[in-house]
Amino acid sequence: MTFKQASIAALMLSTSSLAFADIRIIDTQVGSWVKVTENGKPAANARVSVSNPANRGRVYKTNEHGEVYIPLYTRTSSTLTYSILTEEWNEYTRRSLHTKSFD
Repeated sequence: MTFKQASIAALMLSTSSLAFADIRIIDTQVGSWVKVTENGKPAANARVSVSNPANRGRVYKTNEHGEVYIPLYTRTSSTLTYSILTEEWNEYTRRSLHTKSFD
């Protein structure tokens, strides 16, 4: 096998294991709904965490529809980073604006 053939084979193997996710975040006054689909299917039991100080260290799991509600309490509007880890060990991040919670 030539170097070129080996390179093409390695590239094909690496792209066959790529996963594509669609992460949708719907902001509410006191939280966010997060929906995760991976390769067009709901990502059940995906672990979701958010970069909000009040939620530090907490991990939420998606249901069988790939959805989870995360309660958020913020004093100001801010951009939060959502980190997702699926059952297949694929990691994704998404940033989203969360508006100020009720006083």
